[in-house]
Amino acid sequence: MKTLWDETVHRRKRRRKRNVSILISQKPYSITGTGNDCGIIGHTLNAWDLSGCTTCMDCKVKVFCPGCTPKHPQDETAIPVLCERHEHERTVKHAAI
Repeated sequence: MKTLWDETVHRRKRRRKRNVSILISQKPYSITGTGNDCGIIGHTLNAWDLSGCTTCMDCKVKVFCPGCTPKHPQDETAIPVLCERHEHERTVKHAAI
């Protein structure tokens, strides 16, 4: 291919995409080896929704923020965990005292 100034332009060849398959392990991955990572390390939470609810990515338990909503709207056995906003308010309030 040539430019307006009659210079030859070399095109790069396109790379072929590799076929990468996602491997799914047979049993869940555990950091501690006990199978109770959430009980030891804490829950790994998804993003909070507008009602102040989320789920744990590891154990799939439903979690709600008692500062945003007094109880989980769908699950009576959901675990109360403060969201970032209410956790920050709590730490600021305790630091001022």
